[in-house]
Amino acid sequence: MKKHVVTTVLAFCLVAFSAPSAFAQSHSSSYTDEILQMQPDLKKEDLLSSVRSIAKNTGDTEEAVLKQIVKELKQDQMKASKEAEKVGTMGGKGGTVPVGNSSKGDFFYTASQTAYLNHGHVGMYYTSSTIVESVPDTGVRTISTTLRKVDQGDAQVKSVTTSSANRENAANWAYSRVGIDDYSYNFVTNRKTSHIGDKNCSKLIWSAYVLHGNLDLDVDGGLGVYPRDVRDAPDTRLIRNI
Repeated sequence: MKKHVVTTVLAFCLVAFSAPSAFAQSHSSSYTDEILQMQPDLKKEDLLSSVRSIAKNTGDTEEAVLKQIVKELKQDQMKASKEAEKVGTMGGKGGTVPVGNSSKGDFFYTASQTAYLNHGHVGMYYTSSTIVESVPDTGVRTISTTLRKVDQGDAQVKSVTTSSANRENAANWAYSRVGIDDYSYNFVTNRKTSHIGDKNCSKLIWSAYVLHGNLDLDVDGGLGVYPRDVRDAPDTRLIRNI
């Protein structure tokens, strides 16, 4: 009889202690699926590897990191929805209006709708008439301001409020990545990835000013730096709307 009671208690304890773990795993899986639905070009193994690294370095659980990523993606989508109400249908490969010239170290923002999610797009002026940017299939490249078309109505050219030397050095660094760094679809944890290597458009500008200006062009300081985070960063000022 005693043996039966002990066995029953042990079985109950095992269920009780394993249930939260199973619950947490199901939630983590749900968050992972939600992220990949919004970012289908992001590889699952890359996402989970990055999440494990962040959790290890911060002491947070992997579930907490995944939950934060979902929160940031939804916040960015809310901004995208408001933008779409003003702009209408947006072209993923660029708009119809040339971005125009500006000073070295400035950047432009344009609404940009891909097949799955509107993150927007940013690119930096390397010269008054040359843009350096990171785009899918090509990576970091240059393009003339006459060929770089943007979406009229919610496109902007902005300046970074720092010294001319910082602006010069940041633009030079971004240019140094041309033909070297491929494109990365990982927006969700790009604050935590290396400055050297694959990067998307917002990571290129963010890294340039972190390294050569000690500036954090990220409005909310989350795990991911999205193009609108760069656009809305406090150390920037509007030059013109397009």
